[in-house]
Amino acid sequence: MNSVITLISDYGAGSPYTAAMLGSALTLMPQTKVIELSHHIPPFDLVQAAFFLKSVYHQFPKGTCHLICLDTSISLHKKLLVVEANGHYFLGADNGIFSLLFDENLVQAYKIITNADAHLELFPEKNIFLPLLTKFFEQGSFEGLATRDQISPKKQSIQVTEDENGLRGTVMFIDGYSNAITNIHKSLFENTGKGRAFILYYWGKHTIEKLSANFEDSNAGDDIMLFNENQYLMLAINKGKGAQLLGLKPGSNIIIEFQEETDLI
Repeated sequence: MNSVITLISDYGAGSPYTAAMLGSALTLMPQTKVIELSHHIPPFDLVQAAFFLKSVYHQFPKGTCHLICLDTSISLHKKLLVVEANGHYFLGADNGIFSLLFDENLVQAYKIITNADAHLELFPEKNIFLPLLTKFFEQGSFEGLATRDQISPKKQSIQVTEDENGLRGTVMFIDGYSNAITNIHKSLFENTGKGRAFILYYWGKHTIEKLSANFEDSNAGDDIMLFNENQYLMLAINKGKGAQLLGLKPGSNIIIEFQEETDLI
């Protein structure tokens, strides 16, 4: 069985919580690979965490277990879940993040069996998730560890609003190069646009009207839009700090209007 674990959290840089997770995982499962995806998710930001994880989890081998270490209070959310989707396993609180990640009808959800020890509930990522995975890797199933359940209904959305003439998306996160990553996927852009000219609006009346294939497809200092490795639309400045200079941040609205041929005459 594949024994790879990923971590995504809002712990922040240099957090003792991160160190505790890594040390505990190494102690319990010394042969397991633990990959840190990001610890820079804003506190309790389930939408950004879901978008980040949804963008990258499929790059890992099937059977990978993804620990979602945000907003894991059992007293608040009542239950912790294991969700099996597309050959991967996701562990987190039943706080609405799973319905951001997946169509609830296309996954199998299991409620993790826990005891009433309040000490364990203070840090369930370390005290419940990791021991659970240790047993899971040993026996190859969640039998006796979790029972069939379901995920909570959607509380928020990371979906793009669309109609035949346009798309309304959102900046989801800012990467280490200060590029603004949106939730507009290339397939949606192409299916809606159908090759038509367009105008992208951001930060009020600021616009971009050209899709670049790469950063070199523009001059230094130019505002550009292009699709990143994961095929999501990205706004940037060639050789500059795009998000900072463009005034973009997570939650900023992005509007694309596709032009009819009569508009171009």
